[in-house]
Amino acid sequence: MNHDDVLEQFRQLPIAAVSDALDRLGIAGQCHGLRPLQFGWAMVGRAFTVEYRPCGVVKGTVGDFIDDVPPGAVVVLDNAGRTDCTVWGDILTLTASRRRVAGTVIWGVCRDVRKSRELDYPIFSCGHYMRTGKDRVEVAHLNQPVALAEVQVAPGDLVIGDDDGVLVVPQSREVEVLRVAQEIEAAERSIIGAVEAGYPLREAREQFRYHTLQRHE
Repeated sequence: MNHDDVLEQFRQLPIAAVSDALDRLGIAGQCHGLRPLQFGWAMVGRAFTVEYRPCGVVKGTVGDFIDDVPPGAVVVLDNAGRTDCTVWGDILTLTASRRRVAGTVIWGVCRDVRKSRELDYPIFSCGHYMRTGKDRVEVAHLNQPVALAEVQVAPGDLVIGDDDGVLVVPQSREVEVLRVAQEIEAAERSIIGAVEAGYPLREAREQFRYHTLQRHE
């Protein structure tokens, strides 16, 4: 299965099914504390990672990396969860939207949120705050492993976001996760179908192993 096929099949799945698959396989990929700026956005793409650090005496730059992000990628910004200064604003949103970037995830905060809503550009973050990160933080590394909450993200990992939040699927295990997620989603669709046909929920859940679908193997 090629990488484009994998992405397309993940787009057909609810993020909850992928989360349950991660639990079944013992993979820590759910990024606690990250949420969309507005409901209705869905995002699937490969991680382009950026790590920030506090500026020293000689001030660094927040970076012009956006020109190097390929279409369809997800920008993953690790600002150590800081909420006192931003690392993303309207200029980056406009540029990313024009480059057809899939979305942005920030372990930290963004600003100029009106522009992202106006352009329908998906941003997932710890929140929003107007204070600039310029002369407060600088780019430390590009396309190296970074953190989103307690989850490590490597360049090329699959990043998925929707109304329920954000999770990361390691590239090395994405086909395995996809297979399990599809199995879980099929079982839950069967349960819903059985209930709609008049079966008691208890009976439907028992038949399709609802209570063990996500249990670690």
